[in-house]
Amino acid sequence: MLAGLAENRVAFVARGDVAAAAAGILLGDGHAGAIYNATSPELLSGAERASLITEITGQPLEFRVITEEQLRAGLTQAGVPAGLINTVVSIQASFAEGAFDILTGDVERLGGRPPRPLRDMLAGALKSSFA
Repeated sequence: MLAGLAENRVAFVARGDVAAAAAGILLGDGHAGAIYNATSPELLSGAERASLITEITGQPLEFRVITEEQLRAGLTQAGVPAGLINTVVSIQASFAEGAFDILTGDVERLGGRPPRPLRDMLAGALKSSFA
């Protein structure tokens, strides 16, 4: 099960794409005081992310909206330290509030190449685990 505090939409971006954008900032001019948002080319909901994982792994996975208490209890049961639990809950709350429901062209413009879609990132990370 993939879970979140809401059926949120997020545009996950690969570290390598963020690094390329950062290099573009460092090598370019006119960035003083600028604020950029690093996003992938697509917003995907929790259900869409679960569907991608199912397609890649061949293992059924569903997305469920859970409460903060359920999230905390599950992380505690898994042995996650309290400080990290608070961080995860805070990030999930930001997702639920729509803080990451944005798309920009910043990564492509700054990095000089289109960012990888989540499908490609997940395929690279999950295929060896389920091969």
